[in-house]
Amino acid sequence: MILKITKWLVLIIVFKMITVLIIAQFYTDPRRDIDAREKLCKAFKPNTVFIGTSRTLYGIDPTLFDSLNHHQTRSYNFGIFSISPQVSFKLAENLIANDPAVKTIYIELSALDYSTVALKPVDVIQDAVFRTNVMAASSNIKANDKAESFFQGLNTTLFQMFSIAPEITTIKKMISPVSDPVEGKPDLQDNGHQSVAVALSQSNDRIMSNKVATQQMLAQLRVAKPNTYYISKINRIIGQANHAGKQVILFYPNSLTKVEYLVLSQVAPYLPEENLIRLPADQQLNEFFKPENLFDPHHLNQKGAAIYTRFLQKESLKRFDNL
Repeated sequence: MILKITKWLVLIIVFKMITVLIIAQFYTDPRRDIDAREKLCKAFKPNTVFIGTSRTLYGIDPTLFDSLNHHQTRSYNFGIFSISPQVSFKLAENLIANDPAVKTIYIELSALDYSTVALKPVDVIQDAVFRTNVMAASSNIKANDKAESFFQGLNTTLFQMFSIAPEITTIKKMISPVSDPVEGKPDLQDNGHQSVAVALSQSNDRIMSNKVATQQMLAQLRVAKPNTYYISKINRIIGQANHAGKQVILFYPNSLTKVEYLVLSQVAPYLPEENLIRLPADQQLNEFFKPENLFDPHHLNQKGAAIYTRFLQKESLKRFDNL
């Protein structure tokens, strides 16, 4: 029986791999494909790279950032849908070790719910280990919630590894494309940014929930037990960059979810101030949650991205004397 099950699993995996390879010949979305995005980034030849989730993809405008820096920076937006912190750190390590031209690396400080959308097969186990250790060190999260998160992640991983449903969805998009900024075709600029002009007409519960979580995060001091595992990973990246004569800056995305707050509230307060850009605690924070600056509850539109990018650039000036 075990041998029979094993044979079926091997057959399913082989079929999955063949399907992926065939579809890749006709359609690749660089917002979801790490390899494709690395090629685009390398071809652009940046000296500054922003690594993050789709919030980075839509929320940071490299053209504006470089203009404000009088073009002393040539920045690339490496925003990937649902990228995990572990993969973000791996990308940063690769840039530190193998790309002499890149001097500054910005990494979005995130802790999104489990997703394997941007994972390569070789990263699945590493990512599972990373997330398990992060959750284990998160004393803010109850044990039953940790267990639920683990099994949800396991189900997601197995689904991505064995199911061809994602490929079927891709085929549907190829046959009948939609105009949605996320589900539609990629519309990346050469610098990696995707700009969206549309805006929401009104606020909603999800936006308000994100705003509450973000405000809680900004008010968080060193009162919670530190997540030493997550912090050690970040400090390692910072140390590698310093040793190579480069700099790594962690930055808050435009909004945080409740789960992210629970994890990151035990991380951010313990990071070096010179390596972290928090969101503004004044009235400017409200701009990131106004419907006219968003195209969905999580993502900034063109107008919101300009506000957010200007804020990041201004904060960056405090960390670089040569800009």
